[in-house]
Amino acid sequence: MSSFKYSDVYRVVYPRRHEGIYKNRGDNPWVSIRIRQGVGRDPSKWFSNQLKVIAEVSRVYGDGRAMLGTRGDIEIFKVDFRLFDEVVTKLKEVGLDPRDSCGNSVRNPIPCTSQFCPYAHINAEALSTFIGDYFRYRSEYEQPSLSHRIKISISACERTCAVPVAQDIGIVAKPNGKFDVYLGGGIGEHAFSAKLAFTDVDAEDLLPVCVGVAEVFRRSGERRGFKWVVKLRGLDKVKEEVMAIAREVKSKLPKPPDLAPRFIKSRIVKAPYPTGWVTADELIKLADVAEKYGFGYVLLFNNQSVYIPIREEVNKIEELNNYGIRDPGPIYPEGPITVACLGNELCPPGLIDTTGLGRKIHVHLSRLNEPIRVGISGCTHDCGMSWVSDIGFEPFGSKTRILITMGGSPTALGFVIGTVDPGDAELAAQVLLEMYRESGIHGVRDLMTKVGVNTIRSKLTKSVPSFKPPDKDIGIVFGPD
Repeated sequence: MSSFKYSDVYRVVYPRRHEGIYKNRGDNPWVSIRIRQGVGRDPSKWFSNQLKVIAEVSRVYGDGRAMLGTRGDIEIFKVDFRLFDEVVTKLKEVGLDPRDSCGNSVRNPIPCTSQFCPYAHINAEALSTFIGDYFRYRSEYEQPSLSHRIKISISACERTCAVPVAQDIGIVAKPNGKFDVYLGGGIGEHAFSAKLAFTDVDAEDLLPVCVGVAEVFRRSGERRGFKWVVKLRGLDKVKEEVMAIAREVKSKLPKPPDLAPRFIKSRIVKAPYPTGWVTADELIKLADVAEKYGFGYVLLFNNQSVYIPIREEVNKIEELNNYGIRDPGPIYPEGPITVACLGNELCPPGLIDTTGLGRKIHVHLSRLNEPIRVGISGCTHDCGMSWVSDIGFEPFGSKTRILITMGGSPTALGFVIGTVDPGDAELAAQVLLEMYRESGIHGVRDLMTKVGVNTIRSKLTKSVPSFKPPDKDIGIVFGPD
């Protein structure tokens, strides 16, 4: 029996969560380290030497695995909490830094991969780096000063690949050089759709608005997140408060960099990792391919895939001959892909085996070969992004059942379909995918609007023994707002 109690290690780790550490499940000394790029670095680009260091660290200090996150980060697991600082030192040597990737902090603003998309109106990576760097290491925007996390995303065009609907702050570039800003989104338990708060915002006003949101939330004392501040006070009141602070602080803040779009002409190898797990050996292989055929780095976004930009003269890539080569362009939504969080293997709140379920569902999804995203979460934190997936699965209720949502997208939360027992989740997915195939309709949200929620529920009722349509309890616990 382990000499370490979960509660004892948790008490040590909890106050440091904003440093990128959190306790793994069980009575053991294990923690996870969630890694992001350091200050001044493009959050979407992961260089070969960085991947190799992560692989080494995962082998020496962890269990030889890493997980591709849904916010463009990488996590390693089963690290002895007493060695956390030692690991961070090694990561910082190659420009990586876990700070503000966990806990109550302003998280890494996630940009779309605008430099490899001809539709981009701006350099989203540069804007993300600028905003993210401002909040790094500022104690007023970390726990205990901040009572909940704040998530930001930047989309370089109206396709909104960075999913503004689910963010506390969703920034979307417009063709006229200005921006729309959405506020108050959040998925998981009580899923709220972000609301368009400001339109035609100048680039120099974006950081002031972000600071205004952080300050309004920090002063509110609300522990459930900024979305609840918007919910309880109303959007108009929150907008007034945010803009009052933004005007006050604007002159004291740095000016944004040049945000002119920068397009890198390159084909891209996509290496999907359904449910997000990647081994140390695979990380090294990806790093080698990026060095031999590309620009020495890979791209990470929000769908647990690795994208390797390759030089134009490269015609054959033997190391990745099982993967496709795509042209530059939007990469969300893109599929077939199955996204999942840690689940109950390592995450303390996890209620279901997300990896096992995800891999089973992905077999059915791959046969369909349609651009469909399935999102699977292990608890109501919804790290698997089920609410913004084409088909989403998330635990619900004290007697664990699985809530099914459908038709989620970067601009809309999914429709609530109903619940099933965990043992029937794979069957439910199979039924829904077959129904989609037979319909001949392209797009799951279009399926929802053309076929109708009630028809889908009727099919599940006939085909899945444990399926139940929504009742008043689901309405109480879940949104969308």
